[in-house]
Amino acid sequence: MKNILQFKKTAPVRQLEESSRYLYKGLFAFLVNQISDPGKAGQLIQLGHGSYEETIEEVFHAYLLFEKYLTSFEQDGFYDRQSLREGIRLRFPAILQEPIFHLLFVSEAEQKNTLAVQFLQSFLDNATDKFGRTGSGYFDKKGKELARLDEQRLEAESFRRLQSLSFEIFHFVSENYGETVTGKIFERTYEAFSAKYKELEFFPHILTLIPKNIVGRKHLGIFTQAQIEQVFLEKLAESEQLNIALDQKIKENEQNQKLLRKNEVMLSSVIASALDAIVIINQEGNIIRWNHAASRIFGYTEEEVKGQAMAETIIPPSFMQSHGAGFRRFLAGGNSNILNRRMELTGMRKNGSEFPMELTVTAIQHDQEYFFNGFIRDISSRKQREEELVQMKEKAEAAAKAKSQFLSVMSHELRTPLNAVIGITHLLLQANPREDQQEDLRTLQFSGESLLHIINGILDFTKLDSGKIELSAIDFNLRDLAQSLYQSFSYKAREKNIIFDIEYDERMPFMVRGDNFRLSQVLNNLISNAIKFTREGSVKLRVQLQEQQGGSFTTRFAVVDTGIGISADKKDKIFEQFTQADSDTTRLYGGTGLGLSISAKLVELMESSIVVDSIPGQGSDFHFTVVLQKAETTEIQAPVQRSVTKNNDAFRNKLILLAEDNEFNANIARRFITGWGAEMDVVLDGQQALEFALRKKYDLILMDVQMPVLDGFACCRAIRKYLPDVPIVAVTASPKNEIIGEIMACGMNDFVSKPFKPNELRSKILEFLE
Repeated sequence: MKNILQFKKTAPVRQLEESSRYLYKGLFAFLVNQISDPGKAGQLIQLGHGSYEETIEEVFHAYLLFEKYLTSFEQDGFYDRQSLREGIRLRFPAILQEPIFHLLFVSEAEQKNTLAVQFLQSFLDNATDKFGRTGSGYFDKKGKELARLDEQRLEAESFRRLQSLSFEIFHFVSENYGETVTGKIFERTYEAFSAKYKELEFFPHILTLIPKNIVGRKHLGIFTQAQIEQVFLEKLAESEQLNIALDQKIKENEQNQKLLRKNEVMLSSVIASALDAIVIINQEGNIIRWNHAASRIFGYTEEEVKGQAMAETIIPPSFMQSHGAGFRRFLAGGNSNILNRRMELTGMRKNGSEFPMELTVTAIQHDQEYFFNGFIRDISSRKQREEELVQMKEKAEAAAKAKSQFLSVMSHELRTPLNAVIGITHLLLQANPREDQQEDLRTLQFSGESLLHIINGILDFTKLDSGKIELSAIDFNLRDLAQSLYQSFSYKAREKNIIFDIEYDERMPFMVRGDNFRLSQVLNNLISNAIKFTREGSVKLRVQLQEQQGGSFTTRFAVVDTGIGISADKKDKIFEQFTQADSDTTRLYGGTGLGLSISAKLVELMESSIVVDSIPGQGSDFHFTVVLQKAETTEIQAPVQRSVTKNNDAFRNKLILLAEDNEFNANIARRFITGWGAEMDVVLDGQQALEFALRKKYDLILMDVQMPVLDGFACCRAIRKYLPDVPIVAVTASPKNEIIGEIMACGMNDFVSKPFKPNELRSKILEFLE
């Protein structure tokens, strides 16, 4: 009854705690920003700015006013109720901890049933205050019954049972204390409830809990015509369904009457030949019928058990008290929770051995006398199989968890030393090395970045395999993407004395909307493979507009080469994980066999597929089509040059704190940043980072998320209690999409991946220093 107790009328008005006020301040700031014309909603905005200082009930009421305005009166009509609530749930997850707000984010059935339970509990509380504990504990008994229904509030059928309980309670109160008094109690309960919840979409269903002679015109006056029509149509549909069900039952009964005599003739044969044990007992609990299957399972003949108490015959003494209680309750009061349901319990054979069995008990009343049918099945084999399946499931889950943990650890452990390797290489290249050293350093740089590419490929494949990758939709310059691919691969092509070219359809717009990162990843894999497997000739990337419909562009991407080609029987094989077309291919050209597998799955996420046309010895054509949308902005923006500028003025007189537990990586970052002109403090764990941040005034904090003593997330949350404005940038080897939610939730401003390239780190720092 947790939800009910939260809203009892005797509960004190709860003032908001500091953390809650901070939450609701952010909520109303978000809601105010969604109003397109603040001048038309001045009073509402003023209410939002002050409501988070009030009680939770006033906050809730203010939110509902905002919700009604944004979904009903906002001219742009950007939100409906569902999309607004979903956006708030994602942006402010802590709001779900408030029971009164929790109602907004549950299913229709749970919201309707929760409101009904709370309303009836309030009525019972008011009736108890008025009449005390009279009526042989009737109110307490109904309160317990209401609590059981509250546990079933996720079930749609529970509302009908709540209606029945409501009519029973109102009838009792009216019969014993008068309809006038009952109406007054109802008025007080209804007024309090409508003041709090009348804006909720399912509040009108509360009226269906009240007998029609109590409901008046003023109760309906608070509802809109649409709300009243909604309730009426739902009730009409329920009535039609009940009528259909009733007609069906009548037809079934007529048919059952015709079959009754036939069933009586066949009954004995069925009982005798049934594979499950069938035991029939009288209302004293003594056995009057015992079939062959029961003899086989328990070891008794029918003659041995006739007249014996069933519980004492088949139930072990240690379970006798618990199993016999339900049967005795039924005989005493006609109510039991053991009838018409399957139960698993322990049985006992004639030789005293115990075994698991499944029992279903049904009751039949004839001439004021009850008879009980027990259907019993030996489930020893099933239990053994279930136990084996549970063990297999646990092993599989443990293996999957171990795999996930292993990849997460390996991601961090491999990326961390790679950060040092790639970073030191950049530093050495900046130190004007000799020409022969430059060649060695570039080889080292290429090898490090190649190893990072392999690690990223393995992690991407694992995330694709588990369904953790989702596509995004952002505006990007497709022509610039193609140009960057040319710049990335032209040098590699020249090294092999082949031509790499790009053919861009003039009809294709430059600015489009889609997932540029995943599209670039697919094209990178295809172009890289084409250059790898081409010894002479050319590699070409074609971007062609196939069809335009409104704001959608069906675009064909093709990578064509004059390489070694693929035989027809190997075309499907190349897309399998860790597989290449021929075993000699790996030996001659290298590779993990993951690139095409990842690309194929990414293209499937784009609702397309990669098609291969190839002739061995002549070359291959890998192509696919994706639908790109028209960009929301058609302005072609020039690339931001901040990352490559040589002007370090923004770094001068700036103090930066770096929290990094790996001394090598910390030293590399320090050398880069101090080389750009900033001053730095370096700490090795989160506790030191917190102490330094509170002791000095820093212009920026770079925070590793995985550190000893206090991790980066906990450290950031602690810093934000005292320093809400200092920029904090996460620096981590973990994949961004897996931890971005936690990064934003703890108060960090942005994210830099390790291993980082110097220009990327520099550009990110400049965003917060300038």
